[in-house]
Amino acid sequence: MLSFLNPILLLGILGISIPIIIHLINKKKAVSHKFAAIDFLLETNKRILIKYKIRQRILLILRACLLLFLALSLAKPFIKNSGGSAEEKNIPTSNVIIIDDSFSMRYSDRHESFFLSAKTAAKQIVDALKKDDEAAVITCSSQEFQIPPELENDKKHLLNVIDRSQPSFMTTHIAHALDTAVEILATARTSVKRIFLLTDMTRNGWDPHWFKSGYEKLRRHVSRMHILDISEGKTLKNIAVTYVKPQITLSEKNLEALIKVTISNFSSVPVKDLPASIFVNGKKLSQGFFNIEANASETKEFFITVEKGKDYYGWVEIPEDNLFVDNKRYFTINAPQTIDALLIDGDPKTNIYESETFYLEKALNPGREHISSIKPSICSVHEINNITFANFNIIFLCNVETLPPEKIHELEKFVQEGGSVVFTLGNKVNADYYNNALSSLLPHRLHSIRTFSSNSSLSEEQPLHLKATERVHPVVRILSETQINTLSTVKFYRIFYIDPNPLGSCKTIFSFSNDTPALIERQVGRGKSVLFTASIDRDWTDFPVKSFFLPIMQQLCRYVTGSISEEISQEILVKQVWRYPCPYDINTIEITNSEGTQTIVQPQFDDNEKYFEYKETDTPGIYAVTANGRLHPQFPAYFPVNIDTAESNLEKIDQNEITAFMGGTKLSMTAVRVSKESDVLLGETKKTFWGYLLFLTFCVLFVESFVSRK
Repeated sequence: MLSFLNPILLLGILGISIPIIIHLINKKKAVSHKFAAIDFLLETNKRILIKYKIRQRILLILRACLLLFLALSLAKPFIKNSGGSAEEKNIPTSNVIIIDDSFSMRYSDRHESFFLSAKTAAKQIVDALKKDDEAAVITCSSQEFQIPPELENDKKHLLNVIDRSQPSFMTTHIAHALDTAVEILATARTSVKRIFLLTDMTRNGWDPHWFKSGYEKLRRHVSRMHILDISEGKTLKNIAVTYVKPQITLSEKNLEALIKVTISNFSSVPVKDLPASIFVNGKKLSQGFFNIEANASETKEFFITVEKGKDYYGWVEIPEDNLFVDNKRYFTINAPQTIDALLIDGDPKTNIYESETFYLEKALNPGREHISSIKPSICSVHEINNITFANFNIIFLCNVETLPPEKIHELEKFVQEGGSVVFTLGNKVNADYYNNALSSLLPHRLHSIRTFSSNSSLSEEQPLHLKATERVHPVVRILSETQINTLSTVKFYRIFYIDPNPLGSCKTIFSFSNDTPALIERQVGRGKSVLFTASIDRDWTDFPVKSFFLPIMQQLCRYVTGSISEEISQEILVKQVWRYPCPYDINTIEITNSEGTQTIVQPQFDDNEKYFEYKETDTPGIYAVTANGRLHPQFPAYFPVNIDTAESNLEKIDQNEITAFMGGTKLSMTAVRVSKESDVLLGETKKTFWGYLLFLTFCVLFVESFVSRK
């Protein structure tokens, strides 16, 4: 419907009569001169007369149009699309304005982003509220983290809320926003309750499962739903870095980092020779080119050389497009440092396969197929006097019967100063000797050996199995779900029972199927002591030949030596929680986000697990971790925070699907360009075009001035 903001100025159309009157007053007749000598010019005069009349009529039309267009532009005409009933306009209403602030709303194919257009539309809705109307403004992506606001009729405050709103880096959660809107409107006393959703209509934000029951909430509490497509109904194109995975490849001489990069083309047009750059510690180290078919992805591998024991941060970057947020994806590389392990074999055999340390050595350093950062050295008890414990990071005592007193004292000092010791038992271990000589290091006092059946005739009981006591423990966390589920396949035919009272601050990592502790750790000074209550060879168990023996042993070494950071490299997405085990001697850590803001983090406790938890992952980028202002060997120097690339797919949802979702709720959907020249009213939209008329006025004026000079 055509309407005018200033209809009184339509009187200016009467000005069309002015050029008509002037034209009639100045109307002239062509003068004929009767002269025999110029009879041959008479025909020329007729042509001049015709041209003169045509030019005058053109000038008349131009001058009339000039005044007509000027009057119409001053009256500001607009076309109105109504979305509400007449009765809604005559009574007070309650309104909830939902602004989609997900990162896809940062898309911009003109002078401003979709989010800025949504803010402009929201302000126009607030400006159009009547005196008795009330409203609330909420954002779409983070409703699960916010307290719902109350309805109010203070337009100034509502406009301030809109001004302060900023686009987030999260995905769209329209279901959460609608839940909140219904909760707000449920308390309203007015009979007309409306929701205004300002969004780009991408499919990712719509959860079909919610609408299976959610439409009933809308039908009960909402009079009308107004959806404004800020993207103008256009098909949106986007290219994004959707996956980056660094992986360390060990060699004898150096470390090589393999970085897998996946780039996705969310458009119907193929992409050719798209450059992708790899930045490490702020420097560009590599570049590749991608050729991606329409609506497809491509993965490439990049290799860089890194130093052992050093942490790196970096990102993969492609050229900016209309949605630049997903053109960069961050990663970190925690290059493992070499761990020197001493394996003291208390029961060496001529046949190396029967040696106490054979399986342990192969697990820590498997050989050519898998180069490990753990370097084991083997010695017997008789060679121990020629070895200095301080030259190693971790000591394994494997079925060791006795140690010289001076070496016990050296071992105690080694652990107190930050070293680690692991006790594995066997038939040579005497409980009384260990309890007296090594009580300062043992987690629990040893009690007695218990034998279970298999091929043995000593007992009627079935062999014991292994189970994880603490799933969140770093040693257990390295295992896959399948490996954890298959722990019960391990058979233990003989174990050491221990005294239930611990000798210090202890924690059970694994236990047997009868709940007897199997692997126990104890904090001793700055170091750790670990007790495995069975043998580490195949004398008492088949544990060493299981597939998960290798990752458990390697992870145990990394954990007790404080070198576990390279294993905790899972990607953190925006608004996800970063969680990390807390060493006993650290009371606080500092985390600096990608914008340079530092947060002091205190440890927390959960089921006797001490850990740090950081929740302020609001922006993508590299986050730095320090303890007392310095890097700490038990923490990664950096961790990456990235966006959820599900939002990068800008496929639009069909309006018929939304209509079906609403289940009978009164619905209006509009796809218009929102700007200062295009206003959005309550339940209706209007598009003004006086600017175009003003432009035509200037064009007519230019043509008129050109014609009048002829």
